[in-house]
Amino acid sequence: MEMAAIAAVTIIAGAFRGVTGFGYAMVAALGLTAALMAPQSSVPFILFNDLVLTAFTLGDRKIGAVDWKAARLLLASGFCGAFFGGWSAAHLDEETARILVAAIVMLAACVALIRNPPAWLAGRVFGVFFGFAVGLLLSAFAVGGPLAAAWLLAGGTQRSHVRGTLAVFFGAIDLVSLASRVFLGEVDPQLPWLIATYLPATLVGFAVGYIVSRRLQPHVWHRFSSGGLVTIAIIGLIQAVFALVAA
Repeated sequence: MEMAAIAAVTIIAGAFRGVTGFGYAMVAALGLTAALMAPQSSVPFILFNDLVLTAFTLGDRKIGAVDWKAARLLLASGFCGAFFGGWSAAHLDEETARILVAAIVMLAACVALIRNPPAWLAGRVFGVFFGFAVGLLLSAFAVGGPLAAAWLLAGGTQRSHVRGTLAVFFGAIDLVSLASRVFLGEVDPQLPWLIATYLPATLVGFAVGYIVSRRLQPHVWHRFSSGGLVTIAIIGLIQAVFALVAA
């Protein structure tokens, strides 16, 4: 039953990523970290799957150009955050980690709903701060990416460069986050088995979602994406409240 539930969660998360181009980690974190896996197992599992899906995304010619100036700024601070995040996660107990994952997923979904962040967020200082914060959050909890998107959308780069720049940033941070966890010994020995067992399900979900996305009208895609983010935020809030009450 547990194996079927994990497969269902990662298929749904992959499909959501395939349709929208984002959100695998948020959906997977809600489903896996809540009860099915301990954070020590779920976070590296989500990071690896997200890294694979990002590689497919980078292969899509429609993704757009990369703003390497903005990417370098995010990456420099993000790498520092990723190492610190892996170290911080090692000092959290399982229940605290579950509460934080649910809360951060909720906040990330709310940030992702902001289509036009204020222009004053586009400063380099905010770029460094958001890059570090995303690196830390991704490494520790596998979520938090919308913060970097908010900086780019506020004016950190041209709109046509947002998707490409984010794909490069997330791919590199996922890789560094995994490496930092391996270096710190914060990876479940069962991770290779989890990947071998469930990555095919993730890819199937992603492929189905990608095919569906090619047939959606822009207004339908926007409604689906917005509705999905609202649902993620609500579920994250509910999980965080229940986890706090249980604690």
